[in-house]
Order: sequence, then C-alpha cells, then structure tokens
Amino acid sequence: MRFQPLFLAASAISYAAASPLPQGTGTGADSYKTDPLTADTWKTLDIDTFLKDTAANVTKATTNNVQALSSSFGAPNFFCGLDQFCNADQPCQLGKYALVAIQNWNSYMNSVNTAISFASSIAGLTLPGVVSDFYKKPKDDITPLKTLSMVFSTTLGLIPFTGSIQTASSAVSGGIGFLGRQLTIPEEPDRFLAWSDISSSLATVVSDYQAEVSKSFKAIIDAPVDDPAGINAILSDGQFLGIAQNFTQSDLQTAVTDSINIFAIGLVIQTQGVFIFRFPENCEDDSKASRLCVKGDNGADVGYLMLKADGDSNAVNQDDFAKLLVEKYGVTKEQILIGPTACYDANNKQQLANPFGNALPLNKDAQCLFNLPVCFEFDGDWKSTDGIVDNCRNIGVPGI
Repeated sequence: MRFQPLFLAASAISYAAASPLPQGTGTGADSYKTDPLTADTWKTLDIDTFLKDTAANVTKATTNNVQALSSSFGAPNFFCGLDQFCNADQPCQLGKYALVAIQNWNSYMNSVNTAISFASSIAGLTLPGVVSDFYKKPKDDITPLKTLSMVFSTTLGLIPFTGSIQTASSAVSGGIGFLGRQLTIPEEPDRFLAWSDISSSLATVVSDYQAEVSKSFKAIIDAPVDDPAGINAILSDGQFLGIAQNFTQSDLQTAVTDSINIFAIGLVIQTQGVFIFRFPENCEDDSKASRLCVKGDNGADVGYLMLKADGDSNAVNQDDFAKLLVEKYGVTKEQILIGPTACYDANNKQQLANPFGNALPLNKDAQCLFNLPVCFEFDGDWKSTDGIVDNCRNIGVPGI
C-alpha cells in the first residue's frame, strides 16, 4: 500500500477531481444539449432504471466490472481506481451521465485518500499543544486508539461528493454515513493512543484508513455492477452527478480544529482522574475557576466543582485546568462544570456519553463534546463517613 507523508503544507494537494466539460446547449458548435448535472436530472431521466437494464447486457468479469460497464457505453479506455482519474468527457447520452457520476465517485475516493493525510496533519498540529497544556506526564495505555478515528472521520466527512465543502450538519452526516458503510476501521481493544508520541499513533491510523480506501476501491470496481455492493448502488439517486471542485487542507482545518481541541482536552483530562462533582449548597463563594454555584428557582442552590483524586484519595480542586480552558481556549465555566452533568442527564445518566457516533460535531460548544465523569452527592449509597472520592468510586464513577 502507498503511504503518504503525514504532514503536508495546507496548499500542497487540492481536490484532484477532473471536472466534466462545460454543458452543451445544442446550438452553434454544440452538437447536442446537455441537462444540468444534478441529482434531479438523474431522477428525471430515470438513470437508475437505465443502469439496471444495462447491467443485464454487461458480461460479468472477474475484475473491473466498472470498465466493462463503461465499454458498453462506448468508452473502453475508462479506467478508474486509486491514483487513476477516469474522464467521462461531455455527456450526450444516458450512459455518459453515468460515466460522469462514476468519474466523480472515483475523484471523491481519491480525494478521501489524500485527505487522510490532511486529517493526520491537522491532528498533528493540534494534539501536541493540548498535551503540552494539560498532560505533563502522559500515559500511553489508557485512551483507545479508535478514539482518534473520530477525528479522522470528522475531517473526511467534510469532503463533498460534488461541489464545494459544506459544513451543514446534513451534508457532513451524509459523507460520514457513506464512508462508514465503505470503510471498516480496526477497533482492537489493545491498541491505544500514544499521547507521548502522537505521530506514531497518527501513522497507524493513516495506514488503517488508506488500506480501507484501497480495499473499498477494488471491491466496488470488481463487483458486478448490479450487485448490492457494486457501482450501480453507489450511484443511486444521482448523489455523484455534479461538478467537482477543489479544496485544500486549510479548508478542512478551519472547519474542524476548534472541535478537535475541545474534544481532545476532555480526553486528556479524563485520563488523569478528573471529574465533576455536583452537590447542594448555599451559593456564596464562586470566585475559583473550578467552582460554580447556580441558584435554584425554589431556593435549592446547586454547586459544581472540577476535582481530581490525589494519591491519598483526597479531592483536589483543578483551578489550573479550568483557568486555562477559560483563558486560552475560550470555554465558559458553564461548559466546563455544568456541561458534563447536562450531558449525563440528557443521556439517561450514562457516564461519558457519546451521542455523536463515530464523528465529532463541528460546533465546539455542542453538548457532550467536552466531557468528564460526573458524581452527584447523595447518589446511590452515599456514606457520610467516607470522603468525596471514596463515595464517588463506590457508586461507580469511572476513571477516578
């Protein structure tokens, strides 16, 4: 498998898609009129049915059935694949619309392969700063490596099937969903993110993703075109009919960096046994960065503390962490102290709930993006003779 450099300049590689030629009008020098290259055109012309009918007349090959399909449209030299860029020219018949869509799918998958290195570079520029600020003595056997895959999936999900990069949640979720069905990334439980050597972990994830892209390419190209995993299914509803546009690493980086930062900070603080403690109190002292008191409507005030268990099971305020989050990373005290408890409440009291699936939200203020274990005084079997840390451990608060 070809391994690309981990760290690339932002403008070094762009979206290497060969865009279809301008659409004809059927007048003057044009010999035929071309409908707009859109999903609506695909559906109006019922190209899904056309491809289904065509498949019956395509001789199934042991490999490269996409090329066999293109040959039936009069394009015998239409070869797609990793680092190959098949060109459909200007559509003038239904088969050519299909070839344009295949060309765009091919360009999209090659762009995903390139963007894997972009994602690695973005993470490589972001995560070491988080470790430097929040993890002075990093441990490399706590955070599952699959957690890093969320960073990659988020970045790759931004890549459009056609057109320009869109950050709307519906567009991103469509890309993430498509890639989730095409790429199966290993999730071995004994693989961990090496916080002390980020580059080695990134190299592993890059290798995993690029191997899956190569595997997916070959599987789709070789499958019979009307197979459920074949090219007809990939093209259905015209999702790849359009005009591709370039993008750079900078375009992706701008969209994802803030979310990656906030997510990673939560991860490294989790590994150090930090948690949020919620308790009833009379609101008086709210001056510490790691402490917040919220007055209740019925007079029942609620206090929040960011704490860490020391070696003697004492609960120690984490003012330095909280202050750094506020002053350097622009996180509010409410996000730090109330946010994790709100996430816990909203997800049926599940610790460290992840409502996002295998990717991160692009909104850095999204609930649960910054997340820590939470402990509520008097939850479960709370013993007045024990301290905060022992009680929280006894009721099952993880990681402390």
